[in-house]
Amino acid sequence: MRSMAHRVFVYGTLKSGSWNHYLLKGCEFFRGAATVPTYKMIENGFPVIMPDSEGKPLAGEIYTVDDETLARLDQLEREGSSYDRKLIDVTLPLASGERLPTKAFIYVGREDRFGKAFARGPLYETVNERGELDWKVGA
Repeated sequence: MRSMAHRVFVYGTLKSGSWNHYLLKGCEFFRGAATVPTYKMIENGFPVIMPDSEGKPLAGEIYTVDDETLARLDQLEREGSSYDRKLIDVTLPLASGERLPTKAFIYVGREDRFGKAFARGPLYETVNERGELDWKVGA
């Protein structure tokens, strides 16, 4: 059976240079991107995001992964118990300054797992030059 290709948007420990990036070894780096939905973020040694209509877009990277890698990422993120994998709209920056829309999976923290931590705060507020949340290791 042929493996499917999936685009996955990563924003934290899976990003290039971060400690879980090895899980994407051999996967195609598609390009940098930003989310269309807005999020709030906390950092507790690793980033957690939750949807927030008054939040910010999220900066990250898109990788093309196969079914086996997607299953490994689901296991890392404890998909269904800590995070939910969702298909969202993202935009890709073009040389012209315009942004090209596409879709990718993202891992979003579950309210029942992280809601209390978000209520306590503090929220992570480091943004890039475009005003997007941009998590960096050791930030």
